[in-house]
Amino acid sequence: MPAFHLAPEIYFCASDGAYIFLDARADRYFAYTGETARLFPEIISTDRTEQLSQDAERFADHLLRIGVLLRPAAETRPLKACTAARPDTSRFEQACLLAADAKYSEWSNMLTALARSWSLKRMHSLRGVISGARRWKQNVPSGNGRTLEEATERTAQFLSLAPFLFTTKDACLFRSLFLMRFLAGHGITATWTFGVRLAPFGAHCWVEYDGAVLNDHLEHVGGFAPILTI
Repeated sequence: MPAFHLAPEIYFCASDGAYIFLDARADRYFAYTGETARLFPEIISTDRTEQLSQDAERFADHLLRIGVLLRPAAETRPLKACTAARPDTSRFEQACLLAADAKYSEWSNMLTALARSWSLKRMHSLRGVISGARRWKQNVPSGNGRTLEEATERTAQFLSLAPFLFTTKDACLFRSLFLMRFLAGHGITATWTFGVRLAPFGAHCWVEYDGAVLNDHLEHVGGFAPILTI
């Protein structure tokens, strides 16, 4: 058994020689670089604290004190980095083209998705938003597989109506949450991906289906390493 587990609502990934963390409890990102980044693999891989070097043991004690790591228990999570692959294609431009000819027949579903998304975002911290989005996916009936083409068409309908409901300056988090809820209402279990980059530091999120980005350009999201997928 590993000597340490990851605390609830803490997520991390390896990127550019560093380890970047998302603390959903506090809605913040932080990173370890340099010497601490070199010590972290030692902490991840050990199953006995006495096997750690002195520096790694001190760093592990620090991570325990600040609540990033926990001693193994029934409710803790394995200490593993996010391994989600970066997307290799995007349907965003196609969806934008289809949006020009989309019929305005989705107002009811859009308004429902908007109300649910706005309420979730307004009433909860990032941890609560993540939990709510997971419930939306879990509540989509299983066995009703949808094609990427259908997901693209539904995204086009979303894009055709979205400008009437919020501006393009709205944060990517809300835009993606809103799209995910809209798609879930049509039985499409899209993936909400959070990504980070180190230099310069940045965080971004987008929606994917079947490995294809739905609401952003591939060249943009490709610069971010996935740290959390929902």
